[in-house]
Amino acid sequence: MNEFAFIFRPTRPVSPDDLPRRNAAARDWALARRSEGTLVRASPLEAEGVKVAQDGAAPIADAHAVGAVLVLQAPNLDAAVALAKGHPGLAFGTEIEVRPVKVVAPPTP
Repeated sequence: MNEFAFIFRPTRPVSPDDLPRRNAAARDWALARRSEGTLVRASPLEAEGVKVAQDGAAPIADAHAVGAVLVLQAPNLDAAVALAKGHPGLAFGTEIEVRPVKVVAPPTP
């Protein structure tokens, strides 16, 4: 199995009434992936943060900033995309970038 990063970005604000429903559906989806053995790790991100570049650092202010990164296992990119297409966040304006994870420093046994 290969690992794929699912990078989540909002495309529009979620209403305060829809937020708990969206969060519960996304959590249930992630727990189901964990139960089936495809979820490697889930890392929702806090809203605050800092972008660091060669010329300095500044608070993250981008409305489309990354909101979470999940790593899932799938046999290939097509299967990973099929998993992403089933994520409930899509209905709430979330876009999911699916990228193969390149192993450069494998974990030590």
